Amino acid sequence: MSKARRKIGVAISAYTIVSISMAFFILPLLWIIYCSFRTQASIFTGKVFASLHEFTLENYTTILSVTDYPTYFMNSFKIATMVSLLALICSIAGAYGLSRFKIKGKNAIILGIFSTQMFPQVLLIIPMYLIVFSLQMLDTVIGVVLGQLILVLPFSIWMLKGYFDNIPVDIDDSARVDGCNIFQRLWHIILPIGAPGIMVAGFFSFVVSWGDYLIVSIISQSQRTATATLVIQRLSSALLIRWGQVAAAAVLTIVPTIILFSFVQKRLVEGLTAGAIKE
Repeated sequence: MSKARRKIGVAISAYTIVSISMAFFILPLLWIIYCSFRTQASIFTGKVFASLHEFTLENYTTILSVTDYPTYFMNSFKIATMVSLLALICSIAGAYGLSRFKIKGKNAIILGIFSTQMFPQVLLIIPMYLIVFSLQMLDTVIGVVLGQLILVLPFSIWMLKGYFDNIPVDIDDSARVDGCNIFQRLWHIILPIGAPGIMVAGFFSFVVSWGDYLIVSIISQSQRTATATLVIQRLSSALLIRWGQVAAAAVLTIVPTIILFSFVQKRLVEGLTAGAIKE
């Protein structure tokens, strides 16, 4: 076999694997979108392709006007935004300190932070409930936010620490000579240079908070703190499941993360690749 044919074979194999992988992830999403526009009777017929008269917007109309989904949607947005901002503030400060300062037991601290990701989240339910209950934060937005911070902070600190390690220390030394204090160095130098990595951490925090169900299910007790994920759970656990409405709620919940990703995808790619390059 010639070298050219070998290259063509490798390229075809690579594209085939990529196409199968994309179909594995995209087809379920397309099927949910497709079912969200079908009537209940059409879904239960078992037909893959429905006729035109079986399509409807009633599922979306019901979710947006009859249920409390808009309230839950805004709760999700408010909580996810707060989690992202607090996670960035804490992770930037923690990662910068671990990256730039000589701290006794630094390796043990880093190992302790990262080891928290090894435990299943379900193990957190009882201790987290007891802590939130003792702090009288049940059914509060702050309680949900603090609970979700536990999920996102370890990875954010670990990732940003590795990213800041690749920023030359000489830059900090030059700024220190020019009279910049630690906050000025962090604000005017580290944050602009580390913007791609910070974007990745912020996006990760938002997505995890937006899609979280476990923490919300144990802390939320009423409509004022319930999020969009609870709507999907309640719709799918009803006595008569309206699968079209479940699909519509799922689509409405997925759309914000897709829109956010479309705006920040360029910086996300920079952040995921630049941190891996050692100078």
